Amino acid sequence: MEERRGCTVRFLMFLGVFTFVLAGTGAGETNLLKNGDFSQGAAGWSDVHAADATEIAVVEAAGRKALLLRRRQAAAKVQTTQFNIRLKPQTLYRLSVTGWGDIPAKVALRPSSSSDPDFFNLCKSWATSTAPLETGKSPSVNTFLYDSGLKADSAFVSLYLSGETPGEFHVAAISLLEAGSSAPSPDETVIVHLGDSITITSYLSFQQRVEALLQAKLAGAFPAKKIRNVNLGVDGEFLGEMLDSGRYDKVIRENYKKIDVAVIRYGANDRRMYSVDRFKELLGALCDNLVGDYPGIIIVIGTGPYIHGSENANRHQYGPYWQAASEFAAARNYPLVEIYKRFEAEASEKTAVKKGDAHPSAYGVSVMADAEFEVLSKLLRAK
Repeated sequence: MEERRGCTVRFLMFLGVFTFVLAGTGAGETNLLKNGDFSQGAAGWSDVHAADATEIAVVEAAGRKALLLRRRQAAAKVQTTQFNIRLKPQTLYRLSVTGWGDIPAKVALRPSSSSDPDFFNLCKSWATSTAPLETGKSPSVNTFLYDSGLKADSAFVSLYLSGETPGEFHVAAISLLEAGSSAPSPDETVIVHLGDSITITSYLSFQQRVEALLQAKLAGAFPAKKIRNVNLGVDGEFLGEMLDSGRYDKVIRENYKKIDVAVIRYGANDRRMYSVDRFKELLGALCDNLVGDYPGIIIVIGTGPYIHGSENANRHQYGPYWQAASEFAAARNYPLVEIYKRFEAEASEKTAVKKGDAHPSAYGVSVMADAEFEVLSKLLRAK
């Protein structure tokens, strides 16, 4: 089977000189990040320094200024941040980063709300709007579309090295641009994805995540329709936490006025917390909340991955909860995205990040996106 890949943009290097298009601003666009092209040196960025263990500096690279993040000593922290970025409510922002390096780096957009001090922690932007930047000798552009909702009115943006290995990463440009309004429109279909790390896959670049792949697929299939995917999945989350922590109330109900479709996939963490029957009860409670708060919403339930070569996990750990999700969908007549069977049919370790792991690889997410596209496209044609 042909391997599918994410859509991270790659560029070529000729005779040691990079030829690339920067993730900068176009005519008439205003970068909300100060000095995003580093033409003013380190102005606007924190913690620029040179030390024995670490270094953050603006250097000449590939014929232009670039921000260098360097770790000389294993496990040393290397991070720079730009604070006090003002956001507008119900606005879309496009975050773009151009960079290259021999060790992994990450970009994080961390919004907060002056009207709700709990929002910063409950929105869990360390997962939803944080992602790794692709390593390599040639630059890549990573892009993310962020919806500020009703609450977020400020943010900070960080660039940092992940892992513990010594090495370096160059950032040639970073921008945060207004990309339009996210205010409710009868002409737009808003699809929200809820779940755990299997849904958010925060270890993958923004372009490799399910919402980005679906956005491209749906735009190609329905060019006349305005469709937007928002991924609110969070690593480690379970239904009880979503409902009891205040996250549902503050991050979903109070923050988004319009949700047309909710794709829900839980179970991987719920299995450690309570019985299958309790899982069904809480899944029902979440769906009831959504139906009550968003009249006319379409609920789509998803099962989780089949783990190739791990029959014990499939039969006794994850499998009973995927089966419970399937039974729940049937009982309520909700559409079902059957990821378990799709992964089982693949019969390949390529669908997981590593052998025996429930987390999908970039290839596995593309399989998930194909399965979700089949269900969502039917729903959209019927609208």
